[in-house]
Amino acid sequence: MKNRKAIINEFGTSAVIKIIEEEIPEPKAGEARIRIEASTVSATDIFIRKGIYPLLKEKPPFTLGYDFVGIVDKVGEGVYNIKVGARVCSIVMICGNAEYICTNAIELTVIPKDIDTTAAACLTLSGITAYQMFKHVAKVKNGQRILVHGGSGAIGNTLIQLGRLINCTIIATASSTKHPLIESYGAISVDYKSSVYFARLKELAADGFDAVFDFTNQKSFNQSFKLLKKGGTLVTYAVFSSSLKIEKKTFANFMSFGMDFGLMMLKLAIWNALPNGKYAQFYGSTDYKKDNRLQHQQDMNELFELVYKGFLKPHIHSILNLADVKLAHEMLQSGKVQGQLILKTETDSVAVK
Repeated sequence: MKNRKAIINEFGTSAVIKIIEEEIPEPKAGEARIRIEASTVSATDIFIRKGIYPLLKEKPPFTLGYDFVGIVDKVGEGVYNIKVGARVCSIVMICGNAEYICTNAIELTVIPKDIDTTAAACLTLSGITAYQMFKHVAKVKNGQRILVHGGSGAIGNTLIQLGRLINCTIIATASSTKHPLIESYGAISVDYKSSVYFARLKELAADGFDAVFDFTNQKSFNQSFKLLKKGGTLVTYAVFSSSLKIEKKTFANFMSFGMDFGLMMLKLAIWNALPNGKYAQFYGSTDYKKDNRLQHQQDMNELFELVYKGFLKPHIHSILNLADVKLAHEMLQSGKVQGQLILKTETDSVAVK
């Protein structure tokens, strides 16, 4: 038996992704080996594949995949917090797009038996990102007015649903073809390609937004901050538009993206120093988990509870085979995906939408 996984030997376009087979790894002390059932493909995976993700220290070759869901099938010496047979999930930055992974057992979250694999996959990265930004960073309260950029994406869609649970007024941006999905969840949609886009947002903002969630670009960050009311919070978590201009890591491209990311962080610091009562914060899932491990576990359990009770229903765009990881990257980069892209290690898959 072999371990199939999606690797890159160099940074670049989706063409650099290869499926290879290697020996199944053995867990070291403190590690658990997981037979992976599913993983996802997100914008962060595109950053990593291109070599422009600021937190990535590894150099190719390595296996792609920021998260995973699976079954523990072996544990190393000194592992007592998890048992063989447990269904677990975790964010790992790399190595999730595989059939087996060995990882630190203390980082694993046990999945309740009532939560299926696809729902757990949606929650492990995208779901927890939305939840922690909403609850801990923006600290959204009942009845507030919020703006969600990219409302049809996996994170945006979750933010909308969380807002509806506490009676928020939600404005969500997306291209016009994605408005039906956004509106089906109770949000007001705005076409970001419209010539009156910003004017429409100002009109809908009334006296300003209590929270804005933005991952797009510098121009959008500037507009989003202006739309905040006093006491409001802008939460940024990526500069996705900048990444689309880059296909392969070169020194110039890496510096360009790094400067764009650095400019964003500088702006946040300057904005927070202004005496206008507005706030701007950056959220990173890996750092948040590292600094708040117990809180992360609690947040995951709260998300599972929301799904179990039917209050939160992750929207899945497509479920593909692990072998289709290259296609998944291309689909996501096309900008046409609505919801989550999931890779399953089983041979069966749901047709691509």
